[in-house]
Amino acid sequence: MAIISRNMETQERIISTFEELQSAIHGLKSQIVEFEILFNQACDRHIASDFKKEWLIDRISSRHTMMLIRYDSLLLIQETVSAYRDYDGLFLDHKQLLDAVELLMLTHAEEEEYEIAAIIKKWYEKFADAVYFLADLSY
Repeated sequence: MAIISRNMETQERIISTFEELQSAIHGLKSQIVEFEILFNQACDRHIASDFKKEWLIDRISSRHTMMLIRYDSLLLIQETVSAYRDYDGLFLDHKQLLDAVELLMLTHAEEEEYEIAAIIKKWYEKFADAVYFLADLSY
């Protein structure tokens, strides 16, 4: 069994969480494109039905708006976390990274943007778990 330093294991966990974040961003981007296509189809249906399908447009539009909020929130987190990454792809100053994400979350909560704050909180907890994990010492 290879012995790796706690710092290196922490790096691996943070990198894994960051890759999960990037994957979530990519997945949301694909969903947003799909919803834009759905919205265009809903508009066509609305017109074809003599403007009687407004409920469909409203439903798709509200889901699309929520996806955009989530997407923008994830981009904010990615930008914040990326600021603590060096040229080799390693994350520097883990405590400061967590403090920056927490500040981002609290700022949005103070501005009463609770949906955004909740999304950031979820990712703050994931990054905190990556930093403050308990190593498995069982053999």
